[in-house]
Amino acid sequence: MNQSVSRFSQPPIIVFADDAVTDAAKLMRDKNAGSVLVAENVGKKDEPIGILTEWDLLTNIVAAGRDATQTRVREVMSSPVKKIEANARVSDALRIMLNRGIRRLAVMEEGVLIGTVTQSQLTGGGRQKASSAPPLTEKIKGHVCPYCNSTFTTRKKLSEHIETMHEESVFLELRDKQELETE
Repeated sequence: MNQSVSRFSQPPIIVFADDAVTDAAKLMRDKNAGSVLVAENVGKKDEPIGILTEWDLLTNIVAAGRDATQTRVREVMSSPVKKIEANARVSDALRIMLNRGIRRLAVMEEGVLIGTVTQSQLTGGGRQKASSAPPLTEKIKGHVCPYCNSTFTTRKKLSEHIETMHEESVFLELRDKQELETE
């Protein structure tokens, strides 16, 4: 946590405020990035004025039904972009992110944009390819009989099995249920 933010910083991916959202989204896809910094030319340098995230695209374009080819980045970006100095500690960056409810910061060095850093980069939770990530659920192996744990490929086959093999068990369950309801 005492390491500097610059150690985790990635080169910035920049779009301009007057670019079409479609172009920014394509760049994000091509670079496999969850966000791009939005810049505006101020004097001789590009000054970061906002950030466009996947969430911005989802909520302000897709869910709002807007035309991404006609919408400019400045209309849907999050602004102002939060910045941190490159020599700041990781703990300071995480504290800013936590307190402001954000996951990305622009990294600056002597007033010049040098990169971006994300919460997952700082905490070691970077993106993994789907093939290398362990499965979160097991594959469905079929429909399992609640009486004998036999497995069937369809619900129809399971129902037929229960009707023929466990008819008495089903009858007893129904009778017990009726007795409980009448008590």
